[in-house]
Amino acid sequence: MSTAANVTERQRYFRPRRLGHVNLWVDDLGTSERFYSEVCGLNVEFSEPDLVATFLGTGHTPHDLGMIQKTNGVDRYGRDGLLQLPGTIGLHAGLNHLAWELENEAQLIEAFKNLKDDNIETDITVDHQVAHSVYMFDPDGNYNEFYCDTVKDWRNVLNGPMELLTSHWDPLSAEGFTEGRYENNPVLKTVEGAPVQPWRLTHATLQTSDVARLVDFYTNVAGLKVVGEEAGAVYLAADLEAYEYNLVLVPHSHAAYHHASFQLKDDAALASAKAALSQKGVALVNEVDLPWKRSIFLKDPDGMLSEWYVVGKESRRLEARGNVDLAMAV
Repeated sequence: MSTAANVTERQRYFRPRRLGHVNLWVDDLGTSERFYSEVCGLNVEFSEPDLVATFLGTGHTPHDLGMIQKTNGVDRYGRDGLLQLPGTIGLHAGLNHLAWELENEAQLIEAFKNLKDDNIETDITVDHQVAHSVYMFDPDGNYNEFYCDTVKDWRNVLNGPMELLTSHWDPLSAEGFTEGRYENNPVLKTVEGAPVQPWRLTHATLQTSDVARLVDFYTNVAGLKVVGEEAGAVYLAADLEAYEYNLVLVPHSHAAYHHASFQLKDDAALASAKAALSQKGVALVNEVDLPWKRSIFLKDPDGMLSEWYVVGKESRRLEARGNVDLAMAV
């Protein structure tokens, strides 16, 4: 699926460094925030009460996981009258968007201009104060954000409850800075005493009835590269070599977000998490013990899955997964 033509297209549009965060629609913001912070150990970095949104993470980016309470059919506005969340979206708990971090603003602007020149449709373009973003849908309807950081020391800008952050941004009138404004040596924080102590968000897994169509989008438009194909699943990576892959596409009868995966530091962290979760009475949806990874799956208050894993010592062989579901074995 990866050809010279694909590489040329991949360089024409977006070129992400990594998966920056996953954003979810949730039924009740407070309940979900408590689960992901008090159980999963993600630190609450900041919130937007007027948007009914919370942003949590470990510190690698301004947030690894964002969550917004469902709109229930009511419009929500950002700064300067921007209709940020129309009431026609966010009606059910589930994936809001995947967010891809780019090197700098110049790359983001160039990609946007090339998309416009080639009549490829995008959605809104916004200024989040610490990031500039272009949003668009993949062929299955999954929403994607492509962004660049605009402030390196983001914790000096984002902390605690914030007034509305987001306003319109016009990529066509921006000059486009060329330096990377992400933090190379971030200060990492997790919630002390939480059963799970995550290290970093690494990837998301999507189910799709048309793997080839999604591969085409995520390579030719989103700028990822295919780094593995096995048992019908396709692994895609962004440019930052510290991550083996950032997205997994799994064949299924219907398109759906399956889960986000958070890496733990080592086997001791996983063992500690399992023991603490058991003591706290938190049930595991599944425990995976395969030569290439060991992980636990948790279900959040809305029934959405998350994976907390460590890398195994052997190479991946999905045909040896036994009775483990493909989406949990990848």
